[in-house]
Amino acid sequence: MWIFLQELSEKLIFKRLVIRKLHLDFEISAHELYREVFPSVEIQACRFHLGQCWWRKINSEQQLRTSYTNNVELGKWLKLFFGLPFNPTHDIENPFVELVSICPNIDIGCLFSDYILHTYVENDCLFPPEIWAQEPSENPRTTNGSESFHRTYNAQFHSPHPSIHLVISVLKETQQETCTKIKSASKGRFSEMALADKQRLYHTINEYKEYLIHKNIIKYLSNICNKYQGIKL
Repeated sequence: MWIFLQELSEKLIFKRLVIRKLHLDFEISAHELYREVFPSVEIQACRFHLGQCWWRKINSEQQLRTSYTNNVELGKWLKLFFGLPFNPTHDIENPFVELVSICPNIDIGCLFSDYILHTYVENDCLFPPEIWAQEPSENPRTTNGSESFHRTYNAQFHSPHPSIHLVISVLKETQQETCTKIKSASKGRFSEMALADKQRLYHTINEYKEYLIHKNIIKYLSNICNKYQGIKL
């Protein structure tokens, strides 16, 4: 599809389509595809989907799941990891090592910490920190926008094979709505963030500022992690 869009761009506007930044979830095939088509693209992975990946790993191991659900010491330790994405890309290894050093039961805890290390932290891992870690800011790291678009778009059709006339009509309406939103954004008018999301964001930013002063990484993680736990969908 992207190659087709590149060709279409060159044909219609005589410019090569260049994507500089993409928000994606954690499907490695999608990452590889985009890097193949756009070698210099910056991938920013969705924090919500990261939390879901970690939560699913915990739920896949009975001992981890029980500790997490009952909120015993090991469960509280597991929850600290959900604060890791709110650290700078270059400063993930040290917090990770400190977390491992305070594990209350390393025989069980290693089921999760080894997974995090091999998949998200060490050199040449599947999803390196530069795609999922960043100090807290108002920069959105989410795929919610595109997923919301797909839900709204798909809801317009009530059969697996709608008529071509209906598809064209929906595409035209979608294009009009998109143009309206682009014009609003170009004039500096954006949708307000939900109050609960705004409060959570500012809480995290303030906790990070405190961390920069006192350098207590475990306290920082414990003060923010409960606001970013994975959930059952």
